[in-house]
Amino acid sequence: MTGVLGELMGRECGLMGGKGGSMHLTDVSKGAMGSYAIVGAHLPIAMGAAWSAQYRGTDQVAVCFFGDGATNIGAFHEALSMASIWKLPVVFVCENNLYMEYTPISVVTPVKNPAADRASAYGLDSILIDGNDADVVYRTAQSAIARARAGEGPSLIEALTYRHHGHSRADPGKYRPAEEVEAWLRRDPIPLYRQRLIDFGVTEAAICAVEDEIKLAVDQATKEAKASRPPAYEVIYKDVWADGGWAWRN
Repeated sequence: MTGVLGELMGRECGLMGGKGGSMHLTDVSKGAMGSYAIVGAHLPIAMGAAWSAQYRGTDQVAVCFFGDGATNIGAFHEALSMASIWKLPVVFVCENNLYMEYTPISVVTPVKNPAADRASAYGLDSILIDGNDADVVYRTAQSAIARARAGEGPSLIEALTYRHHGHSRADPGKYRPAEEVEAWLRRDPIPLYRQRLIDFGVTEAAICAVEDEIKLAVDQATKEAKASRPPAYEVIYKDVWADGGWAWRN
């Protein structure tokens, strides 16, 4: 957690030494192969990781998350096609929050469900789920991962969800209807699952204890990240270009 927060803050303790920021969080030791600023660029990379697992004969499964907007990118179709042909152990998860950056996905896509409705084109089942229901997501993931490990190839899951705020801190999100935002806020997965635990007999005290433990861990990681210094200039200027340096060359 400290490494993630440190990277977001541009600190030396960050996963990438404070150089990558939110766009390039990577920790291969934890199986996190990286995030990328180019929309959809990581889908072929996930396919490649799955191909590596298949070639090496491990039981590893690549899991790739992307937004609804990425379904209109060429890399989405290329990765799905190759993964299906080679029956690679990869699970593609489209987090459909109804909007790309500022544009509703519905106005630029000829099908209602941008991922699920295209699955059949690659010989895959159409999987459309409530992305705000943690149990549904968990069970769907279990099934898809088991399928991949059994050598049955990839899965494409479309999980319906929503952004509570704008695309970024600079985006007030005023292009979304107020009633739509209010309706989705009532479906916030955290309070919904909290109530489900209570319905299942988990005590309020037990839930609060978990929340307190998590808050303490976050506070501690935040303090550690803030205490770390920014990366040195020689680190910032290193490995910017392919030759390892930072100077532009024509």
